[in-house]
Amino acid sequence: MKNVKLFEQFIAEKTSGEIFKPKRGKPTKFDHTKYPELSGEFYDLIATAYAEIGGHAKIKSPTDVFSDPSWNYWQGIDIHGDTDFDIIMFGKKTKFGVKYSGVGHDGTNAAKSAYVTSRGTDLNKPGFYVEVSGKLANILISKYNVPVVSDEATVEKVLGKPVNWIGSKEGEPGDGWYSRKIGGSKHDKILIGRPKV
Repeated sequence: MKNVKLFEQFIAEKTSGEIFKPKRGKPTKFDHTKYPELSGEFYDLIATAYAEIGGHAKIKSPTDVFSDPSWNYWQGIDIHGDTDFDIIMFGKKTKFGVKYSGVGHDGTNAAKSAYVTSRGTDLNKPGFYVEVSGKLANILISKYNVPVVSDEATVEKVLGKPVNWIGSKEGEPGDGWYSRKIGGSKHDKILIGRPKV
């Protein structure tokens, strides 16, 4: 009897397109706590987005997708007109604004481009910020002119934790680099955007 019930639950799971019926190109914000059945779909998008760097620091399986209670800001975008989300962005609402924590996309050039453009636009608005590194830091700072938080005390205040300050980093844009532990490993990051300090 238990197996039958699990099978019925499995076939009854809906996709993001069936649940939200998103309009093409229009971001849809939603309360993730109401849709635990989307963890598998979202995990696939997140795994695709982070495949080049070995995966997201905190999301290693579908059960990790909604496991961090501080990730209380979620939005999805359908860019291909196939109804399901092609991009998801998530983060947390803080007293300084929305801090983006991650992204998922379907791996297409259109999705990657739409994601970076959306992120670049948001991060130039007051109350949106993110910790980044690598290629994404380069693109957002150089191409989208996203401001860098270059004061150590402000970075620590916004993050709510101490960092190992680096400052300028050879070959990297901006002068607000630092290192800190994320998901049990040390990462070099830079805080960009416009947190409300």
